[in-house]
Amino acid sequence: MNNAKQAAQDKYIEIKERYYRELEELHEQYDIYLHDMKHTMRTIAALARQGADEEILHLIEGLRASLGQIEARIICSHKILNALLSERKAYAQENGIVLELNIVEPLYLEDIADMDLITLMGNILDNAIEAELHAKERCGILCVMRMAKEGRHIIIQAENSYSDNAGGHKDQAAGSVRIGEKHGIGLRSVRKIVRQYGGIMENSKSGYRYKLKIILPVKSGWSNRLI
Repeated sequence: MNNAKQAAQDKYIEIKERYYRELEELHEQYDIYLHDMKHTMRTIAALARQGADEEILHLIEGLRASLGQIEARIICSHKILNALLSERKAYAQENGIVLELNIVEPLYLEDIADMDLITLMGNILDNAIEAELHAKERCGILCVMRMAKEGRHIIIQAENSYSDNAGGHKDQAAGSVRIGEKHGIGLRSVRKIVRQYGGIMENSKSGYRYKLKIILPVKSGWSNRLI
């Protein structure tokens, strides 16, 4: 096994282990939420008898905030993808970057091997985060995944800020902007996987925004489920 394949395998194992850890933490957090909610509901009932509306509203807001923290960690139903996206979102937040993830389900990913999915989405987000870090003005990252053409294609779109003079150089063949060596390697990995699955990759820049669009075909039989 060469270094690239070994690195992909190691990343796959790391993501799976992280998913199981996050799943355990979510279950524990949800159990605590349910336990606390029982006590809170009893308190709300007692306050209602006293007509303490403001105190009731305060407790309800607390419940909503706790539930929101749990829901924030559930980005999509695909276990491996969810672990990857939640990790990248946390990393972006730690670095002061706004990462908006719009994952529209149902999303058919069964045709794509988990390792390829990790490599594809990991590099897309890593490239966007790296470019955003080097941008003079950060406008945030938007990443969208959805089905199209009655379920016959997966659409992946990413948009981020960039700066021409941020230490990078242009990839003339792709028409994109590369910020450093790591960015260039990541873009080649993305393009390789897109070709592997018979997809199309388009990238462009407008103003100081870089846009990436990927179209991947899926099994034609599955599209009947969405019609």
